[in-house]
Amino acid sequence: MDNESNNIPNQPTPNDPFESKPIFSNEPIIDSGPKKQSGLGIASFIIGLAAVVLLIIAFATGSSFTSQLADSNLIITDPEDTAAVQAAFEELGETVFASLVVAIVCIFGAGFISFVGLILAIIAACSSKRRRLFGVIGIVLNVVVIIGGISLLIGGVGAIAANLA
Repeated sequence: MDNESNNIPNQPTPNDPFESKPIFSNEPIIDSGPKKQSGLGIASFIIGLAAVVLLIIAFATGSSFTSQLADSNLIITDPEDTAAVQAAFEELGETVFASLVVAIVCIFGAGFISFVGLILAIIAACSSKRRRLFGVIGIVLNVVVIIGGISLLIGGVGAIAANLA
């Protein structure tokens, strides 16, 4: 009885690799291969690294601005006197303000791209068909960049306010 052929037409035999399969089937597709890395997770990781580089540039140019501001003799006693404020800022020069503009642009740029990277990382971490490693690393990296950018901005404004007061 064990050697009798099976009369059920859609049952594949183990020795027939090219058997016909039904087009519409409720059987789940079993993928036994390893999961691939998530492209969105890798993208969020790279965006997080770029945001870290922008924060490092912002820190360097911001500290340059702060040291140049501290080395100058800028004392504004009356902020309402626009002529005195304008003369004091002209004494500092354009390079001082160029470093301030670069620092501000880098902080906001890092914040914007890390927000985009955070969204991509969350999507990658929620995917069940791909690996989640780069998605989780992207979440951590982009959150650290956002928090670091906010703290760098607050610290810079505090340092400028301390020098002007």
